[in-house]
Amino acid sequence: LLAIGCIAIILDSFVNHQRDVSGCRDSYTRPLFIQQTGFDSEMTRFAGKYALYLYREKGIDTVGQLTGVPVLFIPGHAGSYKQMRSIATEASYYYYDNYTRQHESWENGKRSLDFFTVDFNEEFSALHGQSLLEQAEYLNDCIDYILKLYPQSRKLGPKMNENLPDPNSVIIVGHSMGGIVARAMFTINNYQPGTINTVLTLSSPHLLPPVPFDWKISKLYDDIYKEWHNGFSHDTSHGVHSLKDVSLVSIAGGTLDTIICSDSANVATFIPPTNGFTVFSTAVPHVWTGTDHNSILSCSQLIKVVAKALLDCVDARRATQTKPLEDRMKIMRKAFLSGLEDRQGNAHVSGISQGAFSILTDQSIDTSKQFDILLCNKLNQQMPDTTRVGCRPARSIAVPVPASSYKDTDSFSGNTFTFASIAFAEMLEYEYLAIAHRPSLDGFLIAEAFDMQDTHQTIDDPMVSIARHSLKIELEPALFSSVRIPAIENPMLAYHLKVSRPQCKQNEGMFAPFLRQSISTMHESKFHVNLASGNKAETEVSLHGRTAFSSISINSLKESQQGLVLQVWMDPVCPYPLTIELEVDWYGSAGRLGFRNGIMLATFSFVIVILVLASQIQCYNKTGIFPHFGNGIAYCLCRTLPIVMVLLAVCCYYQPTGYQNSPEKSIPLTWNHVWESRSLPVAWNDILIGNTDPFFWWLPLVGVVLSFGTVCLLWIILQLVLWLGAALCSLFYSVQIPCRIYSRSNETPYQRHQRRAITTLVLFALVATCIPYQFVFVVAFLVHIITCIRSLLRTWTALPAQEQKRLNRYNYMQSIMFLFITLLPFNLPILLVWIRNLSVHWFVPFSSDHSVMAIAPFMLYVELLTGNHKMLPRLNSRYWNWATYLILYSIVVYAFLYGIKYTHSLYFISNHLVCWFLLLHFGDSGY
Repeated sequence: LLAIGCIAIILDSFVNHQRDVSGCRDSYTRPLFIQQTGFDSEMTRFAGKYALYLYREKGIDTVGQLTGVPVLFIPGHAGSYKQMRSIATEASYYYYDNYTRQHESWENGKRSLDFFTVDFNEEFSALHGQSLLEQAEYLNDCIDYILKLYPQSRKLGPKMNENLPDPNSVIIVGHSMGGIVARAMFTINNYQPGTINTVLTLSSPHLLPPVPFDWKISKLYDDIYKEWHNGFSHDTSHGVHSLKDVSLVSIAGGTLDTIICSDSANVATFIPPTNGFTVFSTAVPHVWTGTDHNSILSCSQLIKVVAKALLDCVDARRATQTKPLEDRMKIMRKAFLSGLEDRQGNAHVSGISQGAFSILTDQSIDTSKQFDILLCNKLNQQMPDTTRVGCRPARSIAVPVPASSYKDTDSFSGNTFTFASIAFAEMLEYEYLAIAHRPSLDGFLIAEAFDMQDTHQTIDDPMVSIARHSLKIELEPALFSSVRIPAIENPMLAYHLKVSRPQCKQNEGMFAPFLRQSISTMHESKFHVNLASGNKAETEVSLHGRTAFSSISINSLKESQQGLVLQVWMDPVCPYPLTIELEVDWYGSAGRLGFRNGIMLATFSFVIVILVLASQIQCYNKTGIFPHFGNGIAYCLCRTLPIVMVLLAVCCYYQPTGYQNSPEKSIPLTWNHVWESRSLPVAWNDILIGNTDPFFWWLPLVGVVLSFGTVCLLWIILQLVLWLGAALCSLFYSVQIPCRIYSRSNETPYQRHQRRAITTLVLFALVATCIPYQFVFVVAFLVHIITCIRSLLRTWTALPAQEQKRLNRYNYMQSIMFLFITLLPFNLPILLVWIRNLSVHWFVPFSSDHSVMAIAPFMLYVELLTGNHKMLPRLNSRYWNWATYLILYSIVVYAFLYGIKYTHSLYFISNHLVCWFLLLHFGDSGY
């Protein structure tokens, strides 16, 4: 196998080398990453952890000199600084091929792009908010260093650069969490206003953190949102930087991105349309395909568009090195948007018939091409038997769309059609729409006048009806038709779409029917080509739109902008209608539901454990018997869970209604307001699962059921592990130490207290100085496993008089173990980041993870349970009982309402619960 693998690698290298040589314009070009050694510890405190590189394409770029405009690439979670090579290489070649020999372009400020990139040692930034802050601080130092390089380099460079102003800003390109770091840079104290004015992010989760277990990352997201939301307001007097000149474009990969949910890429919640937008790669002209999380940086079609757009934004004559905001946004919209966004076919005047022209051709529309579009008026000076007209080009209304011939199988095949649409209302100043035809090539052009009310439908069926009976829509023959379905807005469902036109013979028309799906909440659109023919008659439809915990209300959109829009092109030569059938794909929807609500399983599992623990404590206080975890699950299933499910169902059902009726701005909670309105001003989009769609009111109930099953499975696994561990220990003891369980029998009580006190103080000192508290939690978890096994062994060797007491303790130890298991996800990710830092020889402690109080209750409680053969004392006082139950059920209520969005808070409320347990132990002691 090793020999075969070596041969395969050699052959693959040879083939790739041949492909590279044949595909490159210069076979001797090589990537070159030049480390900026001058950027040392005197300029940044993170010089020992991170590194800054300048990228050069040998054979194209000037290696030792900065001649262009600075661009800084920020890698994401576990990302490499070399990931920017594809974009940088494409930008270098595009500039070399199109601008180097054009003196006019140089005069207009066109320059190449100097790509800088940062080596974060593939840090796990998505798991740790402090790492994101450190990266942001380092990048601001990088920008300061980069800008200081240019004054000298331009003096020594070409004469064309001598009169250019010194750069005072850098273009930012961020991938994944790198996009979040780019936005976080504006919130750091060392940010210099104006040094960033153009940001392009790729697959970045702008709305919600992908792993919300760290409190620091949740706080960072809140701080970033406030900074950017307030930065575009008129009042920036509260220490907030003005962002009115900053542009931000977020590009998402769509369904193929299974690492970051593309719903979170939406930037419309904090940035106005004048400064940025979100677009999917399936909507970008000449790309028209989805990308996964990493290939968005190497997709050939997409990086060509990205490189060209960045170069078009450059203007070295300005100190910002970029064009003004309005010009930049025009360039970005033209590069990344389909051009059909404002021509959805829904812009008809209510009650008034509005006509329009639609044009489709398989040729390009241009002066030098076969076809051109003109808007004309009659001229006063006329010759006999002739009509003279004056025309102006109108080709700007034409946009490229994927070709849909009977040979095209995918929208990204590379072949294109050209589509144009113009309403009569847009032609009021002109009398004619003219099409200039220059016969030269084979092809077709279809022009059709239509009435929007006849060719555009709105389906008002509710989502419940669509889910139960599906949809069947019939479209009359027309070149361009549109269907809007307002009820389909939520991204958690997938659909089967079937297009049929059986009366029309295949391969006899000029083109096969094709369809574009789009949604207005985000610039997402996707083309489906060659429909109603053979195996391509059925296709899959999925969308991204209504986002959980989003402050954007769907009701705030215009009625004509709500819902899924299907735009259909069909050959009007065939006089028969086209039928569209749309039904829910429940199997595909299950995967989308799980992908978007996976955090719900962890949160609700924690809730189930707390409910079981409450029922066990209640039984113990009443009867003196602490039931095992399985009995607690059975009790919850019969008694507690039905009540919880009813109350949860009421909240889930009311949430979408409360969200729609809630005010846009938060209202201070005062007694007068509550009395007058008879309601609480609850931020409904922040509770439960953040659902705003009435159709999905049942989703949290399903999550509870699945979490209940998960806890049952974990209980079975934990039982087996503990029994196996106890059996192995028993076997070991029987061979090595017969009839004896290990204990410090010779240790006096004073020595035991002294040893425990010293151990605890040492751990406190370590947490406060060099190790994160998450490390101590994992150690405490492992120690508690040993304590559980020892407790089980003591149960097996107990005398009849001691059996119930020791069984009670073992059952209690097991329940505490379950609490520790549900809290592991809050600590393991940060521990991985810490170990990763040690591997790169970065020993500086985290500033946010050395809180002794965040781990002290767990440390003390584990030490208490390990050192003394005790358990939670039985409470005979009614007041102490009610206080305990109130704390436990308050935790349940809070976890249900806020545990999904603010997941990190579950660890800290558990910390408070353990403090209460310590208080109960202290009250039962002799002190």
